[in-house]
Amino acid sequence: MKLKLSGTVCYANGDPVAGAIVRIYDKDASGKQDDDLTLSPGLSDEHGKFKLTYEPLRFLDYHTIEATGTPEEPFNISAPGMSLPEFGDIYLPYLQFNYTVNGLLHQHATPLGIFQKRFHLPENPAVEFLPSINGFKFANSFSGYFLPFSTPAFMGSRKVTSNYGLCGGMCAATYDFALTGRAIPQKGKVPRQGTRLQRYLFQRQMDSLGGMGQQIIKVAQWTSLPDDTPVGTYARTAEEFSLLRQKLDDQNPVVLALIYEYARNIKQLAKVIFNNHQVLAYAYQQDPAGVITIKIYDPNLPGQDDVTIQAVPYQLCEVKLASGIEALWGLRSIQQVGGTFYREVRGFFAMPYAPVRPPNNL
Repeated sequence: MKLKLSGTVCYANGDPVAGAIVRIYDKDASGKQDDDLTLSPGLSDEHGKFKLTYEPLRFLDYHTIEATGTPEEPFNISAPGMSLPEFGDIYLPYLQFNYTVNGLLHQHATPLGIFQKRFHLPENPAVEFLPSINGFKFANSFSGYFLPFSTPAFMGSRKVTSNYGLCGGMCAATYDFALTGRAIPQKGKVPRQGTRLQRYLFQRQMDSLGGMGQQIIKVAQWTSLPDDTPVGTYARTAEEFSLLRQKLDDQNPVVLALIYEYARNIKQLAKVIFNNHQVLAYAYQQDPAGVITIKIYDPNLPGQDDVTIQAVPYQLCEVKLASGIEALWGLRSIQQVGGTFYREVRGFFAMPYAPVRPPNNL
């Protein structure tokens, strides 16, 4: 029985994807090759729309029963064996998309849901980003308290600072504007508490911290880690960069948490955790020696295109394996401005980002 499927494939931000090849497969048991159910693959047009034809019954695997005895015996067959379907084979269809982002081939799979017609890829479309053009013109220093509403009377205590930062919100918002192709607001002054722009940046700050503040927990964990052990910040930074470099290759900027501080105990952690920072990485280079230079937008340094993170390979230790001795490497990082040392970065990792269309009239 042939079936037809039509749908629309989009980037994570909702923009249509053209030229994606779409097929349907059935997930098979471990160790077996997935069954291709496609009769006629789909090819998305400039609106992301595609149509394909497939045969669901192609998902069944068969096994052969060898005949014994003679053809004259009841219920026997003369052939050397017969094929019967494996009734334990479960139908688990999924869509596979093959497409290119910034000239690089990608593949993405997603379950085939009932009545689902719109499918989102994990990548955003490639964007050109430059802090002097796409970044906010004001610095990350907001007057008031880190609250989206008026300040209670008890907050007037001198122990509570009356300034705060929204670095993560500013990074996410600049990416939002770049994806929509809209110019960033040209305001040179920090928006006042309660204004439309301040509320938008505040919400994007909350988004960057994840539901229930999971990212704050991760920042706290990294702040409490040593630097140069096999489980320290240098080793973890190397692992993080190996994951996020693909996004940068696709010209998908990445919000980074920069771990500046170190806390030996809970008391120190409470004092220094919010001295860490968030920036937006938008490109990188790696030289033959393995030194990585990541270009970043830093909300604390508006309008500057020469802010970078330099990550240098650092040998942590040697590990004895069956094949011999192997070196364990991490990345030791600093932040630079104009090629000059700005401050030490103990480590960095990617923070969550989901596209949001900026409100009008900002």
